[in-house]
Amino acid sequence: MQDESLTRNHLRVLACIGMYSNSHGVCWPSQVTIGRHLGVNPTWISTAVSALVKKGYLRKLKHKDYPKGIKRRSRGRVNRYQILYKGNDPLPTLEQFWAPSARFGTDSEHDDMDDLSNVVGHMQSGVQGEVNRDYQVLAHEFKRAVEAACGLARAPEQSMQAAKLLADQGVTADQVYAATFDLCREWMARGRTPPANLSQVESLKSLCKS
Repeated sequence: MQDESLTRNHLRVLACIGMYSNSHGVCWPSQVTIGRHLGVNPTWISTAVSALVKKGYLRKLKHKDYPKGIKRRSRGRVNRYQILYKGNDPLPTLEQFWAPSARFGTDSEHDDMDDLSNVVGHMQSGVQGEVNRDYQVLAHEFKRAVEAACGLARAPEQSMQAAKLLADQGVTADQVYAATFDLCREWMARGRTPPANLSQVESLKSLCKS
């Protein structure tokens, strides 16, 4: 706050990245995610990030290749960041890299709420009465967990059918997030491709049977 060389926009980007970081300053929000929070385009974000790196507030970590069989949906890869609290902080260890980050997006400020509103609006067109949003939230929690665990994008629309079945059984958004996150880490450690949709998260099916 006292560095007069930082603009308001630099601070906004740094604060947004900080929302996603764990206790060691490591995170990997996409430029699309940052843009949703700040209402700006990726080119603008890239310029601000470059300035923060140059000024010693941020470090870009090495990209991780996508697992075999996964095709990128864009030419770019999700950046991995380390917030530098001292300016010369050492690179994070593997344990520090995978340390859990704070979850702040489970309420009305959910990171994907704009997408969710669009989905709901589309489903409500030409239909009278309220649409139950519970299952849609579950589908978006699956998407968010995959992105948090490995940085891969998932389309929530592909999980809607499975989400309906889980919502009918009383499965919560927290359960979907936790089960999906754990499964992604487990499969990646075994060299497997993270789940493509919610129906592949077997532990959630067992919750329905219990």
